[in-house]
Amino acid sequence: MRKFTLILFLLLSGCKNANNESNNEQTPVTKIDKTPELIQELKDQPTIDDQFSIIYDKFEPILDRSDSLTGPDENADGIRDDVEAFIDALEVTEPVRKALKQDAKFMQENLHYDFSEKNDTNIVKALEIANKHNKVIACKRFVGIPVRDRTNTSRTIEALTYNTKSRTMAYLTYNHLLDGSTSISLPAKEEYCE
Repeated sequence: MRKFTLILFLLLSGCKNANNESNNEQTPVTKIDKTPELIQELKDQPTIDDQFSIIYDKFEPILDRSDSLTGPDENADGIRDDVEAFIDALEVTEPVRKALKQDAKFMQENLHYDFSEKNDTNIVKALEIANKHNKVIACKRFVGIPVRDRTNTSRTIEALTYNTKSRTMAYLTYNHLLDGSTSISLPAKEEYCE
């Protein structure tokens, strides 16, 4: 229940602040400075998603709430810089971090397309993007993220990514194109990790 509340709060707080002028003028953050105290606090958490909760609690103001759907991505890796900063701050192994970044990149990708018109081209593109989620899940399994943490970290990354009204609406439009679609689970193999 706590995780659901955090996700709901992330979505609502992002939507509430979407038109806040001072948030639109913030300087993008690309790194969170980790003190020894923060590192220990993160290491003491039982799950990766609990670490996300600590980071969100301490660094929520750095989240980009600009009018841009995609937001800043200085290194052009397909992940919004503030979301990447949250992932980089986690106390996890590099394979786990890469799997979480793959998830974040997947969550971000649909924001690069205009899915406002329901046509065959958009449906095919939406399905192409959605099928990448199977690889994300397979990769997270391969690197050893427990099932509940795989689910919860995906939900948190989703909430961080769609943190403004326009981003949420774009995601919902994309997601509606997937109505009725199915997918096949992939085995936990390294080949599905980026």
